[in-house]
Amino acid sequence: MVISPERLRMLEVIMKLSIDNASRALSKTLRTGAKITLSKIYMADFNEATEKMNTDTREMTGIIVNFKGNLGCKMLFMLPLEGSTILTDYYLRQPVGTTKEFNADTESVSQELGNILASHISNTLVSDFNATLLPEPPQVHNDYAGIIFSSLLLEQGIYCDQLLLVETIFEICKTEITCYLFLLPELASLGKLLDAIGERK
Repeated sequence: MVISPERLRMLEVIMKLSIDNASRALSKTLRTGAKITLSKIYMADFNEATEKMNTDTREMTGIIVNFKGNLGCKMLFMLPLEGSTILTDYYLRQPVGTTKEFNADTESVSQELGNILASHISNTLVSDFNATLLPEPPQVHNDYAGIIFSSLLLEQGIYCDQLLLVETIFEICKTEITCYLFLLPELASLGKLLDAIGERK
């Protein structure tokens, strides 16, 4: 599927609204300065994206969410393990550095982060763009970026030449954490949604 520059800008508006709403909700939940900002959005070549993930040697926490509805979609949010441990400490109201490794608390907090992101993405599409999108419970993985990424593609049966890649910066109390946010929409449904949005303009 070829997405024109105009349609890519439309997607950027959608994602910025979604991420801004999720960021405010997360900040309220943590009761501290937390912010997720959109860095850039683009259609990435499948092989190039796979290679990029394989060259990232950081241990990551990956959150996968499946969406059901008239816009079939899958989301993968990945942040470095150190980011998820900091997030856990803030969420549990304990000193930063208390959580030193991935554990049951980290998994639970990561699931909550996935719920916040997924619900605000779906709410934005439903309320502002007439999509039907229902997120399923998040799945959390702790591994290297390339392994989590490959797991998403292979286990979920996704075979395509291009992926919608949204790069974000996650900031907790002025500590910036570069994250990956992949949205893998069913491209035919995405095309219909963008057509409908275009007709409303």
